[in-house]
Amino acid sequence: MAQEAFLRVARKAARGELDETVDIPAYLRAAAWNLARDRLRADGRLEPAGDGLASMPEQRQAVGGFDPLQDLVRPAIDAMPPSRRRQVVRLQSQGLSDGEIAASLGMRTDRLHRERYKAVLELRGALVAFIRDEHRKKATRCVKKDR
Repeated sequence: MAQEAFLRVARKAARGELDETVDIPAYLRAAAWNLARDRLRADGRLEPAGDGLASMPEQRQAVGGFDPLQDLVRPAIDAMPPSRRRQVVRLQSQGLSDGEIAASLGMRTDRLHRERYKAVLELRGALVAFIRDEHRKKATRCVKKDR
């Protein structure tokens, strides 16, 4: 499967179908992952997931039955109004790179960075009650100078 994914990505790059901002190794990894998932689904060994989040490989450990990503972050993302910001953070939570997210949403990476920044601020506001004090962003106030 890795060889097939490599050939598909190489052909796509040779045809000029990949934007110059695409991170080729990350794109190749995602292509191999998707190809493997498709094969497993075709063989009946993997249940289709509704939004792609349920079958994501877990790289963290839930503590005491509490999984912050599953129990806090994903519901906060789902509660966001349907928008580009929501799509950006949903795709980022799946582990996609900036190039992959920008390509899938059809936007430039500088726009992606702005949308992600605004989305993270929105999520931080929604999750502020769960963020420990030492990890919160410190608000800075602009002080007017006497002149």
